[in-house]
Amino acid sequence: MAPSFTFFVDKKDTQYAAPYIKKLDPYYPSFADGEYIDPRNMKSRYAGANAKFFAFDCGEFIMFDLETVDLIEPLLVITMDTFTPMNRKSWLVIFKFLKAVFADQEPGELLTDMLELVPVPTILVEKTQLFKSSEPPKELPQEYGFEHIVEDDIAYCEITKPFTDLPYTCVIRNYSEVGFEPLFTALYVSSSWGVTNMDYAFLEKLWVFLNMDGPIDLENRLKREIELCKLGKPEPEVYRLNIVDTKDQMSRKKKRGGRPSEPNKR
Repeated sequence: MAPSFTFFVDKKDTQYAAPYIKKLDPYYPSFADGEYIDPRNMKSRYAGANAKFFAFDCGEFIMFDLETVDLIEPLLVITMDTFTPMNRKSWLVIFKFLKAVFADQEPGELLTDMLELVPVPTILVEKTQLFKSSEPPKELPQEYGFEHIVEDDIAYCEITKPFTDLPYTCVIRNYSEVGFEPLFTALYVSSSWGVTNMDYAFLEKLWVFLNMDGPIDLENRLKREIELCKLGKPEPEVYRLNIVDTKDQMSRKKKRGGRPSEPNKR
């Protein structure tokens, strides 16, 4: 889930963002986006996002909104959950923190304020590969995909995500009773899902494709699931493996008499 830090990496100059990524690494994991660097694509990808953009303009570190990406090439974008209230004071905390870190200054009390506003995820997200060629490697998926199988009333639902090397496989038990509904909130247990509005847009299309009842209303569904987990409901099972490898791992653990290993939630 958001918040997420995404650096924009021009394939013609992949080294420009590298020092800033390195400076942020001790504090927060980040993504690198080498595909959506054109202002038109950027506006399409981040339309409606709870986000601010950051850049160096004439040597000054600045913060601006999506509408300004036509005029100023952003270095990175910070994306918060759409349902997380953010006011100018909150964004200024992030701005001052980044300005200090990128200037090689100790953030001091700014770090305390920052951690309260943006907690560090317990598991680091994977970084999108920085492509050096004009085209991304063919082995990485270039669009979202969905496939599933059902065996012994367990549904294995595999999601692929553009330019991400590992798929997400959600294990839904008691499928005959619950159907596909748990899939739509389960994916957010992975810290690398939900970092872009494109993830949500895909789920909306998948909801329609699977003929799910009623509106998706994902925000309220997530809130309900979080509360149920606090009351003792088992955490969703999402593995960073394909369906075959997920089944194999679960089978091997079962044969040894142990519980399946913890899902890989990167």
